Amino acid sequence: MPVIARILPMTTLNIGEQAFDSKDIASKVQSDIRFLISRLQHLEQQPNPNPIVLQTYRDMLESRQAVLDWLVQDKKAVVNH
Repeated sequence: MPVIARILPMTTLNIGEQAFDSKDIASKVQSDIRFLISRLQHLEQQPNPNPIVLQTYRDMLESRQAVLDWLVQDKKAVVNH
């Protein structure tokens, strides 16, 4: 079961003049995370993986995880108040 299905219901996230369901954003971020983990695993199995490419994917993964954590933590903070 995806992580997002186990967390609290999400809210609307306004970016500029557009409104997005934060659950949709979290779902996309989770998809990115799964892709990056898979890609990193594949690259790390290569005989001579490019360290710059590996670090780039690791940085992207860390960023996506931080966004997902922010989306989940932000919602919990709203519910707790």
